[in-house]
Parts: sequence; C-alpha cells; structure tokens
Amino acid sequence: MEEMIIESQKGNISKAFKSMIKSGRPDIRNDENEDLVEKLYVDLLDGEYYLNLATDDNHTIFKGRRGTGKSTIFIQAEKKLTEEKGILPVYINLQTCYEVIRSSDTDQECEINKWITYRNFFNEVLDAIDQKCQNRFKDNKDIVQLFEAIRNGEYIDTNFERSVKTNEEKGTEIKAACYFGFKNKIASANAAAKKTKEFSKTTEHNSTEMRIYSINKILKSLTGILKKQNINKVYLFLDDFSELDKDAQQLIIDSLMAPIISSYNKYFVVKLAAYPYRIYLGNMDSNKISQYSLDFYNVYEKTANNYKEVEALGIDYVRRTLKKRIEIFSNEQLDADELFDTKKINIDEYYKRLFYASAGIPRCMGYILDYSYISSINQGKTITMSNIDNASRQYYTENIYPDFFNDVRYKQSFFDDDKILTRIAQNNLMLDLIRISKEFKRNIVQQYTSKCSIKEIYRDTLIKYKTSNGFWLPSSHFFIEKEYEDLLQTLELYYIINKFNEGSTRKKFSTKVSFYGLNYGLCLENGIDYGRPDFRRTYDYWRQEEFDYSKIIPKLLLNSSVPQCQDCGYEYIDREELKMAQKFKRCLKCGKENTISESNAIDSILIEEIEKWKAISLPDTQMEVLRILYNNRNSDEVMTAARIAVEMDKHHLAITKFCDKLKRLDYVDYDVRNKRVYKITQKAIDTYFEKEPEIDEFSI
Repeated sequence: MEEMIIESQKGNISKAFKSMIKSGRPDIRNDENEDLVEKLYVDLLDGEYYLNLATDDNHTIFKGRRGTGKSTIFIQAEKKLTEEKGILPVYINLQTCYEVIRSSDTDQECEINKWITYRNFFNEVLDAIDQKCQNRFKDNKDIVQLFEAIRNGEYIDTNFERSVKTNEEKGTEIKAACYFGFKNKIASANAAAKKTKEFSKTTEHNSTEMRIYSINKILKSLTGILKKQNINKVYLFLDDFSELDKDAQQLIIDSLMAPIISSYNKYFVVKLAAYPYRIYLGNMDSNKISQYSLDFYNVYEKTANNYKEVEALGIDYVRRTLKKRIEIFSNEQLDADELFDTKKINIDEYYKRLFYASAGIPRCMGYILDYSYISSINQGKTITMSNIDNASRQYYTENIYPDFFNDVRYKQSFFDDDKILTRIAQNNLMLDLIRISKEFKRNIVQQYTSKCSIKEIYRDTLIKYKTSNGFWLPSSHFFIEKEYEDLLQTLELYYIINKFNEGSTRKKFSTKVSFYGLNYGLCLENGIDYGRPDFRRTYDYWRQEEFDYSKIIPKLLLNSSVPQCQDCGYEYIDREELKMAQKFKRCLKCGKENTISESNAIDSILIEEIEKWKAISLPDTQMEVLRILYNNRNSDEVMTAARIAVEMDKHHLAITKFCDKLKRLDYVDYDVRNKRVYKITQKAIDTYFEKEPEIDEFSI
C-alpha cells in the first residue's frame, strides 16, 4: 500500500525536493496556483524565533551561507507585516541593482561601477516604495508628485550637481554609463564612459560619501507623506547584500544605510541578508544593528549544553523541514519517513546522514534529495543510504567544487571581485587537507597491521569497524585555534568545510578551538572515512592531537602567499608580527609606511594560465547555464529555458537571452519540440569542462 501511495505521489515528491533548491525569492505554487511559501516555512528555533527577529523594530543583519533560508525568512516577514496596520514592508534584491560596466581603463571602471550601483540601488528602493505606496494608497497625488520630482532631478544633491558643473566648465566629458533616468537637469550628464583624470580627482573629495540624491530631503518628504496615510514604520528588507563587491557595499552602507539609521532610526527599520565574512558596515553605528547567524552551529550552540545537543537540534531541523515539504506537496497523503528504506536501517539514521551531507542547509538537502530521487523514487523504490551517498558525491562534484574552483576560473566576476591567486591558494589548501586526511588513515592502518604501537582509541576503532572491504578510520574532522579561523573563511563559504563545534583540546584546556569537518560528498569522492566512532564521548575522537591543524594550515598557506615589505624585502612569516605591522601600517624592520603586500609564489607559475582563463571568461550567468547543461547532458531531463530557470532562480525569458548569446558562440544548440530544448556543444565541453585540475597541478 505504501509503495502504491509513493508511486501515485512521485510527481509531488519531485516538486517537494526541487522546491528546496530554489534560491532568492522563491515562487513555489501548487497545481491550483496557490502560493505555498508561507505554508512551507520552518523556523530554525521554536516559537518562530527568526521570523520574530525579522518582524521586530530593531535593525538586523541575518548572516548565512547560500541556501540557509535568508530570503525565505524575509518573504515570511513581509507577508506578516503586510497584514499589520501602519506598517509598510519593502523587499529589495540588491543583486539586481548591481551592474558591471567594463572599460579598457580599470580606474574608470571602478568609479563607473560605484556611480551605477548607487543609482540603481536607490532607484530600486524608490521604485519598490513607490509600487508599495501605489498598491496601498491608490491615486495619492502627494506620492505621485514626490516620485515625479525625484525622477525629474529635483532632489539631486547640490554637491554632486556642482561637481558635474565644474567638470563641464573645464571641458571634461563626463561619461560614466550613468544615465539617471531623469528627463532634465542632470539627465543631460548622460554619463556613459569616458572620465578624465580631472573628474577622478574631483570625485575623490566625495569618495567617503558619494551622493547623487539628497537622501535626507527625500526621506523627510516621504516620511511626511506616509505619516498622513497613517504609516508609522517602513521596513526595508535588503536581500543578497554580499553579492555586491566591497566597493559597492561601502557605497550603499556609507551613503544610504548609515544616514537612514542615524537620522530616521525610529521610522525606518533595516533588515539585511548577507554571507558570513562578506559584510561591510563602514560608517554605520554597529550598536544600532544586531547580527544573527543562520548556520546550524551558531544557531544551536546558544541553546544547547554540549555538542551532542547541537547536533540533535540540527538533525531535528532537517527532519522538520523535509516532513513539512512532503506533507504540503502530497496533500497530507505521505509522511517523509515513508520515503526511506527502513527495513534494516532506522529512520533516525537517515535524517542524521542527511544532516551530515547537507550541514543542515535546506538548499543543499534539496539537491541531494533531488539527485537521490532519480535512482530511487523515480524507479518505484524507497531511498536507501547508498542513494544518499551517491547523491552527496554527485552534488559535490557537479555543484560545490565547480562553483568553488572549476567553473569560477571562467567567470568574469572572478577577475573583478576576487583575487584569483588567493582562490588558487585556497584550492591548494583544500587539496592539502585531503592529502593529510588520507595519509593519516594510511599511516595508522600500516602501523596497526605491522603490529606497531598505536593509540588505544585508533586501535579500538579499527577492530570494531573492520569489514571485508577493509578498515574504517575516520579522518574527516579537525580543529584549529580560533585565532586562525579567518584562514578558513573561503573554504567554509563554499561548503568545502563546515563548522561543527567550539571547545578546548585535551592538552590546551585554556585555548579556544573550533572544530571543522570536510564536506561529506568530498570525503566520499576522495575515499576519506567520515564521522567518528560511536563508542567514544561525542567528540573526544576529534580532539586527538593528530587532528590539530593550528600550525599546519598557516604553514600551508604561507607556501603560496607571503606578506613582504616591498621596500626592504622583509618577509612576515610570523602571524603576530604581521598583525602588529598591519595595525601600525608600517614595516617593523625598515619603518616605511604602507609597504607591506602579499607576494604570491603561484603568480609566476600561473601567469600564462590565468591570462588564458581571462581570455575565454564568460558572464557568471552564462557559465552557470553551461554547467547545468553539462551536468544534465546524459540525463533524460528536457532542458527547456523554464527548467534551467528553476535551478538558477531566473525568469525563463532571461535564460532564453543567455542561451541566444551562447548559441552565437557555438556553446549551446537546441532542438524545437514545441519549445526549445537546449544542449551543450562539444566546443563548450572541450573549452570549459574537458580538463579538470589535477591534484597537484597548482602545487608550488
């Protein structure tokens, strides 16, 4: 009977899994076109704690890696606040505000992007508020007149206008690709791209507070109008803040958010969604804005007494999330427990495995379950542990690692926003962590089989878990002193590693350390045993000194990148010494100011390779389309624009445009079967996917 129900619900199960993959502002509906987002919401903590944080009147930053549910919280909060009188919630996706204009002059390019980001961001805010007001107060003449005045340039900042006028008098042609949309006044400064050094010098004086609009005047006028309509509070939900580069973040915070929070703190409430480690607060008063993390350890360690409870809460969140999805999509015909093969394995073990594989991140779980579906539910079978493991490996090889290193070499933003050599150094660090983990097991097993003396904890593990296939000895986790945590930020941001715990070591009780685990799919792909033996205290196994990488990781990174004084040549190998030099902004040896920079040992080796990558780089969205088509080249999936759009969280018409451009480059082709069905060409495969980096390709 159970199998019959699963067979009849196959389509709905697939929709449930795919709904977790959607990013940004997901539009999830059932066959009756009913919006399901509100019904599907599952809070990380009891009492809808995080939803309440999003709807209170405090300025808040929600920090979390991709897929942790930041946008979902904002959607729920917006819906909830819309129902309350006297409140106007406004949602803005900052990623849509960010445009990259390329020019042959890199100095120009940087300045151009600042102006465009500023213009787009504030226009986006104004348009969103205008739209909300039009929906709430139809035919309100004050609102219409205000936004017409703004668009006509009547709220241009006088300093900006004076700056433009000064340059025009000097005969300077101001073209910054900054057409503001105004029909008069500064609109004539249609600013499309050719700034001279004179203009650059002028803008330098305003670099800390770049202003096009007179923010305070606009907010004062808007506040007065809204108060007449009995609006007592405006909530600004600013999503995808970390998709902006540092310059754009600085521009938005210093020129827009800081004035709002300092001068209109009681009327406007700012809710910001960002990635950990990629947040610029600048001139904003940090005492007026609280920060909350959505990654599982940071969420649950505050309510748990030990790591065992942290893990239990993380597993429970995975269970609650999946159960809710299956309940809603199956119209309460199925329970999530029924999807798994529990003849020999307890259902709790499945949820634990999903937690390890996804780190409790809903989008990661969605991918893993979606990949599992093809070889299980779609075949009329329940999901097995083997299905989950194979899917976890597939998710790592087809999504995580390509986004971290393979595909990113060819994404144009990589060369703008990131230091490519830093990413290569991080890739080398990942490869070294894999090597160390494999060597640990190999050495211990060799000592054990050679009758050499080894630690009791390792001997007991080898004896208890020996199978006909060999020995099981986990080496997936390690710890590092907290002062070195920043060295792992990039690997954590891209899911290569996940933070599991904080605590002390067996020999350094006064030293605070952080425990990390390698990605579960990465471990499967590289033959690394994952986890810990069950007969020991919860994380006593991980606390062994062999897993202390506090000295190893800094040394590995120093092999590729060494801070050095460019005047006297002194190398800062000691981390504390480097911190001191950076604090006082001078070399500790020669005393010269601002002379310390990183000299990358990889630079000379890879300079030609990097230039090749740059030459064939593509816009990020086009590279993502190619990756999706490549991953599905041998599947039965019909790759229409709509199907690709679901995975990329884009409109299907946008995908069609991307594919048209890729078709002209002979990177994609299509057949027409009522709709276009896209496929990747051999040329694209040969150019971007045929050659994956070798393990030691970038070693020094």
